[in-house]
Amino acid sequence: LNEFVPLVEGIRTGDLRTFNDGLLRYQNLFIRRGTYLLLEKCKTVCYRNLFKRVHLILGKSQIHLDSVAKSFKWLGMTIDLDEVECILANLIFRGYIRGYISHSKRILVLSKKDPFPKSAIIASR
Repeated sequence: LNEFVPLVEGIRTGDLRTFNDGLLRYQNLFIRRGTYLLLEKCKTVCYRNLFKRVHLILGKSQIHLDSVAKSFKWLGMTIDLDEVECILANLIFRGYIRGYISHSKRILVLSKKDPFPKSAIIASR
């Protein structure tokens, strides 16, 4: 089960680079086992945990999307603000993050109470 180590580590820490590298490294194995698409869906949880980590580091409930884009850049993934906003909008819609996006100010405003609910991951839509 060593093939799952980078995936679990990536999801746990929100490290998309580790997650993607592990998925790519064992892609053929996962496809043969019929688990590749399921594991690809786990990337959503990895995104959520990355945003949670940025929130914990900054210690704010209002996060500029630039800060999030910088975290992607640090992970070696160049991403523009529109793509960050799209990922966030999907996470909010699915219930992985509680809050809203101020499009005009390019800010994610998180709920003061439980902005990253664990129950959303367990009872995924």
